[in-house]
Amino acid sequence: MSPMSRALTGPNLTFDLTGQIEELRGDENYGRTGRVGRTLVKAGALRLTLVVLAKGVEVGTHQAESPMTLQPVEGRLRYRVGDEEFEIGRGEVLFFGPGHAQDIRALEDTALLLTITGADGEPG
Repeated sequence: MSPMSRALTGPNLTFDLTGQIEELRGDENYGRTGRVGRTLVKAGALRLTLVVLAKGVEVGTHQAESPMTLQPVEGRLRYRVGDEEFEIGRGEVLFFGPGHAQDIRALEDTALLLTITGADGEPG
């Protein structure tokens, strides 16, 4: 996919998530790895990224030095914190602070919004 020129910050940004998800699923990296993302917003310490994952793709362990959320728009994810496993799907939000979520895996084709904030106002 060719680089796009688009605003990453502004007083008001609106996104067609359905269209964005379709574009990302057509990306050659998605076809090759089953995973691709696009930063939608970059404002100060805040980053909002749309990520699409094919069924079965494992993101692995995600180290977080600052608070973050995962919000599935489509599909389901499984993840582990310590010895416990959890699942989240459309309509749910996972928040975790500094630390990590382990073994994040798409249980079906999944699209999610990843929000990262910087610790103490620093970019994430």
